[in-house]
Amino acid sequence: MCIVKEQRKPILGSTSLPPVQQFLHAARQYHVDISAGLKQTGIEFDTFLQLDARLTGEQFQQLLVYLITQAKHPLFGLYSAKFIQPDRFHILGQIGLHSSHLAHAINEAMPLEKLVGDMGVTELKQHQLGVKMVWRCQYSNPLVIPHLIDNVLASWVNFARYLLDDKVASPLEVKLQKSQPTPLEVVQYEEVFGCPVKFGQREDSILISHIMLNRSLPDKNPKRLQQLKASATLSLDHIDSSDRLELETARIIRQLLPQGKIDRQKVAKHLHMSGRTLQRKLLSTGKSYQTLVDDIRIEMADYWLTCSELSTDEIALQLGFSDARVFFRAYKTWTGKTPGSLRR
Repeated sequence: MCIVKEQRKPILGSTSLPPVQQFLHAARQYHVDISAGLKQTGIEFDTFLQLDARLTGEQFQQLLVYLITQAKHPLFGLYSAKFIQPDRFHILGQIGLHSSHLAHAINEAMPLEKLVGDMGVTELKQHQLGVKMVWRCQYSNPLVIPHLIDNVLASWVNFARYLLDDKVASPLEVKLQKSQPTPLEVVQYEEVFGCPVKFGQREDSILISHIMLNRSLPDKNPKRLQQLKASATLSLDHIDSSDRLELETARIIRQLLPQGKIDRQKVAKHLHMSGRTLQRKLLSTGKSYQTLVDDIRIEMADYWLTCSELSTDEIALQLGFSDARVFFRAYKTWTGKTPGSLRR
């Protein structure tokens, strides 16, 4: 069981209960002991009886590690997307339903993504055939990431089918960064998405056609939509966003680490600010840029060491170190232990 005890404050935000419920429903199909998983991750069962309850990102990630490990299915994340219940997404689901057409629903939902959770960030990119939805995972556990990506992209497709009241509506193409799976698994991916799926790509995305985007939604209601948007804004204001800069900075750092040493200026450029401004804003939250980098490296190192079979050299490269010796010294300084002792 590769659940790592938290050593420092995690930078994973929080998540609402509907995405959690999807994975729990899927896990029950594989006869996973849900109560044991909740106990191991410190989640009270009564939490699921509270309409607006949220889990910390660390809790959700640890729960996913347990469920994925116990389910023992390579497509667990993809399979879990079938259990999406858009009406359970409360305000966000209703906003989608009452929008005028699919493109309108997507544009209204994007600014409210945090209501669902901080698992990742969706970006819309214009394409000659329509719009490309690119999703970047915020979580750090290498076991969890591919399952969460599968779940989110497939859930978006199922959500669109729900809004359109069309069970076979499908995107033009799906791209995934994960390596090519078995031929049978490729068939399963294409059955879920209803379109060609390409693997080993540079992004995780869905390409939606102009025709599908312009399709009218059967339950559109402009007046009700305005009421829901006002309510959603209030809900968003109640979610603690004091660590928003840390979340965004951490996401970029995780993406850039495998490329080698990353300086503050390079990260700040992605946030459309100067390196000095980034440092000043982080310090105002009580954390320096280098401390944030170290926190992320420790968190990711612990997961790589306990949840993968990668060598120490490979882990060092994933974390942006020049070689294993530099990683060894840094890890010993951070934790007082050697990477090998944790792996044993």
